[in-house]
Amino acid sequence: MKRLPALFAPLLLLSLANCREDNTEGEQPADMAVTTEEDMAVSEDLTAPPIDLAGADLTPLPAPTEFIVLRVGDGTNALAGTATAGFLERRKISDGSMVGAAKALPTAVAGTNRILTITGTSTAEGQLSRSEDGHFVLVGGYDTAVGMATSTGTGNRTIGRLDNKDVLDTSTSSDFLTNNSFRGVTSNNGIDLWAAGASGIVYTTFGSTTKPSGSLLTNNMRWLNIFGGQLYASSASGTTQGINTIVGSGGLPKTTATATLLSGFSAQTTTSHYGFVALDRDATPGIDVIYVADDRGSAAGGGVQRWKLSGTTWTLAGTLVKNLTAGTRGLAGFVSGNNVVLLATTAESPPRVVSFVDDGSAIDMIGATALATAATNTAYRGIALAPQ
Repeated sequence: MKRLPALFAPLLLLSLANCREDNTEGEQPADMAVTTEEDMAVSEDLTAPPIDLAGADLTPLPAPTEFIVLRVGDGTNALAGTATAGFLERRKISDGSMVGAAKALPTAVAGTNRILTITGTSTAEGQLSRSEDGHFVLVGGYDTAVGMATSTGTGNRTIGRLDNKDVLDTSTSSDFLTNNSFRGVTSNNGIDLWAAGASGIVYTTFGSTTKPSGSLLTNNMRWLNIFGGQLYASSASGTTQGINTIVGSGGLPKTTATATLLSGFSAQTTTSHYGFVALDRDATPGIDVIYVADDRGSAAGGGVQRWKLSGTTWTLAGTLVKNLTAGTRGLAGFVSGNNVVLLATTAESPPRVVSFVDDGSAIDMIGATALATAATNTAYRGIALAPQ
């Protein structure tokens, strides 16, 4: 019943308007009917989808119909371990067809916008994430000219923010994760930003050109996401191998933090996790299902893993791998009716974008549907639902 006050407020105003002395008819309140939220990447009870409080009109986001995928390389030269041009391809979820032309990440400085390149052969780089409020897609890279060294350099790192009007801003750039790769970035609102790499996680803000004062933690991390106001990170290193909560002063720490591996993940000692999606699929508030991209071979456990919460312990409930020849890295997803729709980039050669529809049937019977295949001398990395 948590939305009742928001629904009753317009009715109260209408009643007061109708009681005016001149008996004129009061202005009718706006239609406050709450429609079903299809993109349930945030952790809430699916039986009562949350209102999008970030929007001025309090209207929930519509069902997603498009996604953004990061393509590395222009197809001219073979990918190398140096700074490489990147492109954001916008495609339809239904069939993978392109929506307009690919948007190039800047390879030259233009006003306040900085260069944003990706290491051509570094498969852990190039995460895309959609902000928790759904209005932005984030990508991280290097303020480094094409062909120059990236992860071993001391130059600035750049964060790109694509908004729901298709405007790309790369003005956020400063010296962090020095001498280490920049892998992933996420945000709750497009303003507060968390970035991860081999040397840990840092916090900064949109438009900042000031070096962060320090790392939240120094664990070797891969990709980041926020669900239900909690920051999570994937890792394939040491005691944090798996999916971790990042906790400090609250679930979105800005100073010191600690990475805590989710219970149950420590039992899987050979995982190679990248992207992940957390959902609430039962009547109890809080996430209870996590889908995780694993880039190991399909026979070794790679694919899209489905993890379920039982009590306080997470258990691997199977892996979506049918129609794949290798594992996956990028991952996005949402709830559609009784199904979960997942979008993934593969570790295949050539890499593909595929979709799965998890309808609750036997997991080994759910096959991947091909949406796009990377051209020669290119690769797909991160993937996210389009900003709305």
